[in-house]
Amino acid sequence: MRKFIIPAIASLILIAGLVALLVPFIPVGWLLIALASLLMAPYFQFMRKFIGWLAKKDTTGFVEKAGEKASQLYQWAGDHKRAEKLESIIEESTSNSESVKGELD
Repeated sequence: MRKFIIPAIASLILIAGLVALLVPFIPVGWLLIALASLLMAPYFQFMRKFIGWLAKKDTTGFVEKAGEKASQLYQWAGDHKRAEKLESIIEESTSNSESVKGELD
């Protein structure tokens, strides 16, 4: 039962992020969309690409930290397969962004 909680929460967060984008005085829309993308990355390929793009743009390591927390959430839900998949997605996207930064230097 807990396996279905994360996709439901991620869907609600995504909807809240899209609504927040429409309201100009609530500046958390992109943050909510990024969070929902992290939670949905093990399910959808286009979310994985979005996470990769976010990791390339992120200079603070926020995406990697948030990915670790999301992976812990999957562990809590008992979905170890998706937790490992999310960890590999984050590791791959951060290593790709670091290699691109290294080439630019």
